[in-house]
Amino acid sequence: LKLQGQHQERQKVVDELNQKQKQLQASIAKQRKQYARLNERIDKLIQAEIEAAERRRKAEAERRRKAELARQKRLKAQREKAAREAARRKGKSTSKSKSTKKKTQRDDEDESTATPNFTPANDVDRVLSNSFAANRGRLPMPITGSYAITTHYGQYNVPGLRGVRLDSKGISITGHPGAQARAVFKGEVTMVFTDAGMYHVIVRHGSYLSVYCNLSSTSVRQGQQVSTRQILGNVATDASGNCTLHFQLRKETSKLNPESWLAR
Repeated sequence: LKLQGQHQERQKVVDELNQKQKQLQASIAKQRKQYARLNERIDKLIQAEIEAAERRRKAEAERRRKAELARQKRLKAQREKAAREAARRKGKSTSKSKSTKKKTQRDDEDESTATPNFTPANDVDRVLSNSFAANRGRLPMPITGSYAITTHYGQYNVPGLRGVRLDSKGISITGHPGAQARAVFKGEVTMVFTDAGMYHVIVRHGSYLSVYCNLSSTSVRQGQQVSTRQILGNVATDASGNCTLHFQLRKETSKLNPESWLAR
């Protein structure tokens, strides 16, 4: 009877563990689904931002091209006017004036058909990108106060669960209650959106983009210029009382490991 009782007790413990395993797996499956949906949306928004930036660059290049052609046209008109006035002042004959005018027009036409040397429209983005890249390993942590990195970049096994492997597109940083998200570098807020009841912010730094997820509130708006360490919003508090920020870093569509860019 004693052995039977021990066997029943062990079986009860095994059943409880199996039940907990199922509950944890169900919870993780739900989180994985939410995380996949969030990442899919982030990917689409970043792709849309890249395409919009390319359209802006092309529009700016076209604006500069037209401005340069207009400038050349004004210069040509000014030179023709100056040539006519000079001819009148010197009292040149009509035939000589016509010859000079034709030569001036030919010279001007040669200049106007030359290919203008336009300044690239994305100079500002290039400078910002280079500045961001130069600060690799020195970017401030995207969360205020003390912190712990609770999820690393890349694939990892879930502790305590057999055969459960997840893939993180960024890192999770857990801080104390009241922690706030802050920009890791100067740039422009290109998107503020909600998903699963939380706010998420994307900041563009030239060709680089930083992503801040799981905010309970935001203090910035789309199109706003932000400085390094500027507060973006409050990190949401979970059931345990901690605040966990999910942070991603991209170079256009390429995913980067934030840990190699952040100073610690």
